[in-house]
Amino acid sequence: MATYVKGFKKKSSEHTLLITIVSIIGAVLLIVAAVFIYDLATDTGSYDDYNHIDKYDLILTQKDASNVQLQNYLVYFYSDTCTNCVDIKKDVLNYAKNINGEDTIIFFVNATTIAETTTGDKAAFIDIINEADSLRTPMLISIVDGVFYQKYVGTTNVTNILSQVDAGTYTPFN
Repeated sequence: MATYVKGFKKKSSEHTLLITIVSIIGAVLLIVAAVFIYDLATDTGSYDDYNHIDKYDLILTQKDASNVQLQNYLVYFYSDTCTNCVDIKKDVLNYAKNINGEDTIIFFVNATTIAETTTGDKAAFIDIINEADSLRTPMLISIVDGVFYQKYVGTTNVTNILSQVDAGTYTPFN
């Protein structure tokens, strides 16, 4: 490589192009890393940001702001100690944010803290949704035309139904 009088080396156009390409790749990798770190560092939200049902006898009788019985809505059951619930928490909260607009469509129930208001509330509810003897999490139940319609248990089933509701393709609500 030839040198100038002051001792600097001359650079060919190929060398300059190579440096430019490497710089662009480095910048893209840096941006991807920054986005990844930002995503990990930011709060994904909390279940507490959404309407909760805290008593068994209220699960099937939700009302809107005008005190009118809701006809079509979902109830998501989770537990703070459920590893599957933790695994899908971000997805569930993103779907809830998209689905719950002016009207609340998804309600949340913390299965470990829900209270019975009268004797037999839990047993009666478990009987209605055809569960054995306890609530499983994660679980989503669908209320259609004001009555229990279907339950969906497990991470895949819950996220699939939320995806359908978000896309407007959940048949019972259409």
